Amino acid sequence: MTDTPFDPRQVLDLVADLLPVLLPDAELDPAGPIVKLRWSRGGLVSSAEVGLTELVDRCRQQPNHLWPRTVDDWLRAVVAEIGIATDEHLYGAVADRQRVTLRPQGWTASYDSVLAGLSVPFGRYFEIVFGIQSGPDWHRLTQVRRVMHGLHLPGSPSGLELTLNGLNGLVLQAVPGTPYQRFVRPGDQTVGLALVDHEQLLPGGGKGRGSVLALPSTNQLVVCPVDRKQDMQARLDEFARWVAKEHADAADPCSPGVYWLVGELLAELPVDLDRSPAVTLPKALKTSAWRRFRNR
Repeated sequence: MTDTPFDPRQVLDLVADLLPVLLPDAELDPAGPIVKLRWSRGGLVSSAEVGLTELVDRCRQQPNHLWPRTVDDWLRAVVAEIGIATDEHLYGAVADRQRVTLRPQGWTASYDSVLAGLSVPFGRYFEIVFGIQSGPDWHRLTQVRRVMHGLHLPGSPSGLELTLNGLNGLVLQAVPGTPYQRFVRPGDQTVGLALVDHEQLLPGGGKGRGSVLALPSTNQLVVCPVDRKQDMQARLDEFARWVAKEHADAADPCSPGVYWLVGELLAELPVDLDRSPAVTLPKALKTSAWRRFRNR
């Protein structure tokens, strides 16, 4: 006995059955395959063509008895996206309010949504997540809503560039009672992205023995100086404890990790707050080998 070959037309038939119920103004184009959306609220009238490849691929990986629920959930999520997209238009030009934020690697995959989010990896530890700023709210941008807003079209502004341009005015501030400094803007989820542009915002950050960094919340990037060999263990143990508390208390946490930036390398330092010492230092930070890094 052989398995029945997957036929995407069966998925499209389910879409055709549910569209009149969930999206009565939409039209299915099986050749795309796409759904042509049309919606209006108040004086706003808009349209978009949303591809069904993501939905078909999702069904391809499931037994066919799950397809009706999968298609239903996907279409309901698109209905919800229409509401979000409409609200976002109320705050003005959506393209100009694109922003990105830095999150730990895997954050998007763990997000509870049937619609794919828009994100790209940044190194081993982080990912850049795209969103739309609407007043005080930040909405994670999905692939579907990106198309609804026309942000996929050539010539559309880049959310990454818009965000980095907005960080140009950041100035390192002292953290009271500590030797640390930080970029911080309360309530601004884009500040952690300063790590992406550290060559401009922290031009000396990777020189010598480098710097130890942390992003306990999305609205701050904290720098612990690496300038004395004798007390680096005690200093970094205290830094790790400070980062852990900031992360636990943050309204929008990012990462509890402690990272070493040296040259072009960003490495996470092992941290175990239940042991002493709490931070495992690389050899270059606890022996005379650091002098070779300083003289580069």
